[in-house]
Amino acid sequence: MAFGTIFGQEHALSLLQKALVSTHLGHAYLFYGPSGVGKKLTALQFAKILLCQSATAEACDMCAACHKMTTGNHPDVVVINPEGASIRIEHIRTMQRQLGYKPYEGQRTVIIIDGCENLTPPAANALLKTLEEPPGSALLLLLTSRKDALPLTLVSRCQQIPFRPLPPPYIREILIQQGIDEPTATLVATLSEGRVDTWIQTEISQVLTRRQSAYMLLRERGHTNSTPLFLLARQCAGSREQCDEVLHWLSLFCRDLVMLKVASATPLYNHDLQAELASLANSLPSAEPLLDFFASLEQLRHCLAMNVNPQLTFEQLVIQLQQFLGTSRIA
Repeated sequence: MAFGTIFGQEHALSLLQKALVSTHLGHAYLFYGPSGVGKKLTALQFAKILLCQSATAEACDMCAACHKMTTGNHPDVVVINPEGASIRIEHIRTMQRQLGYKPYEGQRTVIIIDGCENLTPPAANALLKTLEEPPGSALLLLLTSRKDALPLTLVSRCQQIPFRPLPPPYIREILIQQGIDEPTATLVATLSEGRVDTWIQTEISQVLTRRQSAYMLLRERGHTNSTPLFLLARQCAGSREQCDEVLHWLSLFCRDLVMLKVASATPLYNHDLQAELASLANSLPSAEPLLDFFASLEQLRHCLAMNVNPQLTFEQLVIQLQQFLGTSRIA
């Protein structure tokens, strides 16, 4: 059962199942939604069903085509991933040449373009020509986590399949299947914000350690002597990705603190630190400084994306911590 391996995307699967039983299968579909929620897995399973030799609305998992899809070597399925930070026109031209030939084994050729928001303008224009005049045997599946970054001309020529953030119970189940213990899986399912990719692909203990570092920055923000805070910030700024991750954790902590100030019954992301966060929230006179600090964090993340030095970003972070949440502000 190909679609049986996909959790939490019942609406998307329902749309695809209707397409499978329809006599008018589209030539291009756009799978859009947050990263790490199953778009690529769904695209591969959709291709598996289409190429299955049993000719039903589900994959038999027994025929030669299903076996090749399971092992990732079906000749009629082409997956295009970004090379570096972009998908260049050479990738699209190679795809177009392949579409010029008949499928090797099945009735159609399936092209999966993952991360199509990374198409360069020439590549997007070349892809548009294929979408306007697709070969009858071609099916294109475009995957993106940023539909707003795609040219409207591309979007308008695809049937759109929305993917949603995964509910925590699904993520918890996926993590347990990956061998994560239940308490950690329960915590991570809440922290993941509906995404599972980064947690499966990285060492969870290291991610939680960086979360703890972000919490220590908040906890130490009230010291009149900023030197230890600058040293801690310097340790957190080991790389651009790590810097952005710590800023992300601080944003989630800010969200939790605001909820504790204005809607204490709302579940927290960092529910394992509820007692500590409640104490921290009580030390602040209102939610206003937290909202100011949250806006500052978003600005810092924007600067980081614009190639500002991570060390300078964190030094600015320390200044903002003192400005919005330090003892002088509280006083």
